[in-house]
Amino acid sequence: MVRSKVENILKAVYSAELIDSLLDSYYNSLKEYKKENWQYFGNEIGQFIEVARRMIEFQLTSCFTPLENKLSNFNERVLIDWENKSSNYIEEYRIIIPRCLYSMYCMRNKRGMIHKNHIDPNKMDATVLLGNEKWVLAEFFRLVSSYTFDETEEIINSIICKETSMIWDTGNMLRVMNNKMGARDKVLCLLYIRDNQAVETLRKSIEYSNVSEFRKILKKLHKERAIEYEAEKCHLSPLGMERAEELLS
Repeated sequence: MVRSKVENILKAVYSAELIDSLLDSYYNSLKEYKKENWQYFGNEIGQFIEVARRMIEFQLTSCFTPLENKLSNFNERVLIDWENKSSNYIEEYRIIIPRCLYSMYCMRNKRGMIHKNHIDPNKMDATVLLGNEKWVLAEFFRLVSSYTFDETEEIINSIICKETSMIWDTGNMLRVMNNKMGARDKVLCLLYIRDNQAVETLRKSIEYSNVSEFRKILKKLHKERAIEYEAEKCHLSPLGMERAEELLS
């Protein structure tokens, strides 16, 4: 995800302290997920939810609970209150995002990430929470984006991309962490994580200096039906997806 673009768009609408806190929690949760530190991951998810609630407050009331003040309990009454706001406010803010946040809140609190019970925090729960977190962030961005349709879609795709410890998102581009992997395999892995990438973006990501040789690699992958290489863009085929999953596993 290109953090600066998301940050600039959101800060044009929301308080800078809210967006800084939201994105810090988001990136911290990604780090903890990759390290499989489920309790710390749950802490970051909890903070993300609290900031997101304040963003909903702002959209529906034009003000929000300061970060230093404690929020009220998150329950059905809060959801009903938001849902009953004037229909002049779109459903995404009144109903859809809040209910997604509430499901995250319940899973985070009831599945052992914070309070010990018979269920230990595990990757299954964390993966669901991470997917919902990505969706909420992407939806907040989508609703206020001033970029073109294609630019907005590209940034959303970068937010909702899959997560693996073998691929590092620097904030500006993706890096393959296995230096022994060949260029063709790196391309497949990068497209598996984020499909429909520009040729030049892929080349820079794997730091392949010879432009003409890199294009030959892409043409060969295209001929093998591992990718679709057209109009300076690359798409991963089902065959290429199978190969990438083998590499990333």
